[in-house]
Amino acid sequence: MNRIFRNTLGLVGLIAAFTACQENSFENGSDFIGSIDMQPAYEIDEITSYSEKIKSVQTNGLSNYLLGTYDDPVYGKSSTSLLTQLRLDQTSPDFGTNPEVDSVVLSFPFYGRETGENEYELDSIYGTGDFKLKIYESNYFLRTIDPGSDGDFDEDQAYYSDQIGDFENFFDPTPVFESDVITYSDVTSPITLIDSSDPEENDTINLSPRIRIKLPVSYFKSKIIDKEGSDDLVNNNKFVNYLRGLYIKMEQVGPEPIMYYLNFNNDVSEIKIHYTTERESLNVEDSIIQKNETFKMNFKGIKVNLYDNNFDVDLTSQDKINGEENIYLKGGEGSAGIINLFDGADTDGNGVSDLLEEIREKNWIINEANLMVYVNEDISPIDSDKARRLFVYNADKNRILTDYQNDPTVNNDNPSTSASIHLPPLDEDENGNKFYRLRITDHINNVINNDSTNVKLGLLLSENVNLTRVKKVQNGPNSEIDKIIESSVISPRGMVLHGSNSPDVEKRLKLRIIYTETEN
Repeated sequence: MNRIFRNTLGLVGLIAAFTACQENSFENGSDFIGSIDMQPAYEIDEITSYSEKIKSVQTNGLSNYLLGTYDDPVYGKSSTSLLTQLRLDQTSPDFGTNPEVDSVVLSFPFYGRETGENEYELDSIYGTGDFKLKIYESNYFLRTIDPGSDGDFDEDQAYYSDQIGDFENFFDPTPVFESDVITYSDVTSPITLIDSSDPEENDTINLSPRIRIKLPVSYFKSKIIDKEGSDDLVNNNKFVNYLRGLYIKMEQVGPEPIMYYLNFNNDVSEIKIHYTTERESLNVEDSIIQKNETFKMNFKGIKVNLYDNNFDVDLTSQDKINGEENIYLKGGEGSAGIINLFDGADTDGNGVSDLLEEIREKNWIINEANLMVYVNEDISPIDSDKARRLFVYNADKNRILTDYQNDPTVNNDNPSTSASIHLPPLDEDENGNKFYRLRITDHINNVINNDSTNVKLGLLLSENVNLTRVKKVQNGPNSEIDKIIESSVISPRGMVLHGSNSPDVEKRLKLRIIYTETEN
């Protein structure tokens, strides 16, 4: 009984202490129901932001690749081509007796979804122009490992967007293939085929929209079929040294550009050889039958996106002390934003701003912290072809923020809604102005309450927020960015945002903090 009495008395004391603490807590900057104080969010204006051109970015080892031409009204025209290895689906192939090649078909499917029977909505095409496709054989050997300056062979080889000059002397000057003009409707319509591999029954096959063209029979007969039994086809290591790669270029025809966002890593991005051959019958002894067969090569080896880029914005003299009026963002070989928070006076010279030290001393509980980023629609009006997501990351350590790691909405199956707490899509205020609200609560809480380093933040356009690997950047010795997030590398699009020194004060880049004061 005494033990029960003591435990009960202790519980009452604990409740009383908790109540006392609650009475001395005040939530600020919130309009939540039941909050004690209805003050507006605390705004941090000690921010500097500016932009940096991405002169050269690593483009091998990507999840997806760009092919074609994109014309941005602010940044100008950029064209992308592809240097790629081929890989054998089956090594040491047996093509039977007297094989005869019927056709060779190249297929690049698009991203999209089926909306009805043989109806598709595509989300991987920018523009509606016509084009020609040219393919050249490359004799440049794309290696997996970087030998290093000391011959250490301890890092993966990186290839960059501006290396066309290193490669082009290794391309055969005569193209393996040059197409006729291919129109937008040619590649965006579903495809119906007749499968005649079974002579007794022809099946109809419906394919989603894709680039699907026939390549020269003679080239692939001599390169593949006639090499049966040679060491060149024994394994893929020997094969990629024998047929070192193809250089694929899409040339714009007419005034309207077009660019495709392609998944070369899936099983239906392929070159397929269709041929007839003679085989021994499995049913009739000593009988020879003719069969229709296929042999497939894929694009799962090394690939490099190469850029021919006209970047029409001068970012060479950015004001890193006072900040800039605008933040210029463009994907691919484009540009990134740099944001320095709590970038005010540091009177004691300890490397921490006076404002940050003052806030740390208040022992605030950080309920929510948002970077408010407005689109400069006077320079870069929003239309249906603009990116709807931004990506903010730790540019000092080249990694995602804790807020991304802790976001329960991260969903690899649906990138359009993934990370919607930390990186919500484009929004609109009551006056119709477009903005992004980037929630960085965990990051700010660590900076204020856990004495984490107030790191430099990088800001990027994002094509797919689920792609968080970093890719190297070659920008020179004075660069503040040496890596960017992959989701920006694969985007062709551009945007201009109001920066920390925008003349439109209401739309300046801001950090808004909702906090709870504690007296105990």
